[in-house]
Formats: sequence, C-alpha cells, structure tokens
Amino acid sequence: MKERINKFISNHTGLSRRAIDKLIRESRISVNGRIAKLGQTVDEEDNIEIDGEKVSFKKAFYTYLLLNKPKGIITTRHDDKGRETVMDLIPKKYSHLRPAGRLDCNTEGLLIMTDDGDFINLLTHPKNKVKKVYHALIFGRMKDGEIDKMKKGITVDNDLLKVDKVIEKHFYETKDKSDIEVFITHGKNHEIRKIFKAVGHPVISLTRVAIGNLKIFGMKPGQFLLFTREQFNHEA
Repeated sequence: MKERINKFISNHTGLSRRAIDKLIRESRISVNGRIAKLGQTVDEEDNIEIDGEKVSFKKAFYTYLLLNKPKGIITTRHDDKGRETVMDLIPKKYSHLRPAGRLDCNTEGLLIMTDDGDFINLLTHPKNKVKKVYHALIFGRMKDGEIDKMKKGITVDNDLLKVDKVIEKHFYETKDKSDIEVFITHGKNHEIRKIFKAVGHPVISLTRVAIGNLKIFGMKPGQFLLFTREQFNHEA
C-alpha cells in the first residue's frame, strides 16, 4: 500500500516528516531516478535515494526512551554554548535518539526520546491531542474566574495561550503559594509559565508528570527507562 513519501521515509529512517520535506525541496531525494515531489506516494517497490544512498525497506526496530529531565538541562541534541543537554544523561548507544518536543531549561519532568519519526509526529502535532500533565508551584491562590479565563484562552504577545484543565491540589496559606495540576493537549514555548503570569500567579517550579499513560512516579531526576510503542496510550 502506497503512503505519502514523507511518512514512508520517516517510518524507515527515523527522520522527521518536516526534515524529509526539507530534503525534497532541496532536490536531495529521488524516486526511481527522478527528483521526488512533495506529497507523492511511494511503497517498497520504489527505488528511493537520499543524497544518492538507497533507503533500506527492512523492518525498522525503533527505540523508545522515557527520561526524567532535571532542571537546568537543555532539551536539544547539541548546544553551541557548551551547556549540558539531555544527550549527556543517556548512554552513547542511544545518541541517535531525538527528543519528542521540548521542556525548557527550568522545567523538569518527563521527556520522550526516540528514533521513530512517525511517533514523534504523533506526540507533537496538536491535532493528536496527546494529554500532558504538569505539576506547578505558583504564587497566590487561583480563583474560579481565573481558571475559566485560562481555559477559554488568553492572548499574550499576540499568541493565544490556553489550558484544558486546572486543579488546585493544595494551598499553603502561610506562604501564599499553591500546588496546581495543569492538563494540556497541545504545547507552545513557555506556555504554562506565560499564562499563569498573565493571571497574576507566576510559576515558581514546573514539572511534567505524565505524557499519555506514561507517568513520572518512581523515577528520579536524570533516570530513564525504555518502553515499547505498544505500551503507550496517548488517550489515557
């Protein structure tokens, strides 16, 4: 069965669909001796080459790794400033893996890393609505009106920010701080920090505690574990 070329190559190489589309635009991919076109369909019967090297159609065995990223670690494969990255936390045999999305430097918690480009697309594309749960410590106490406003959406710097659900877990009256649980099915850069600041409750600390059915419980900062794609349920 033929598939769109970016999905097909992603399934066999681990490259992201976006990266593949870029290679096609640069005329670096050919199909049966002709320059590939965006959106064309292919299958195992086609001779596909990237920069002159044939793509293997052997069944791919992908690696799926769940990392509890500590605060202060950069979510990137390489850092020009020489800062410690998530790649420094895992064995070199996993150096081919890529982070599925990002956690900013000051946010800790769960991060999935894999060489399965199709799985990365599943996790990061907003249309798939993969549930992510965060634990936040914030200044002050949330009011119902503020939570409703956050769920409807708040425009910050011309960007609409919103959350799916907010639950107050505990209010520390003497410290005027609250433990909050935040649910989102999308993700933008610094979105949670920005939206809480917009309603007057700056975030003190932020931890992602769940992605789909995968949870942080029992994992120490810097610890990782392997899982299979069959074990993951993004609708949980």
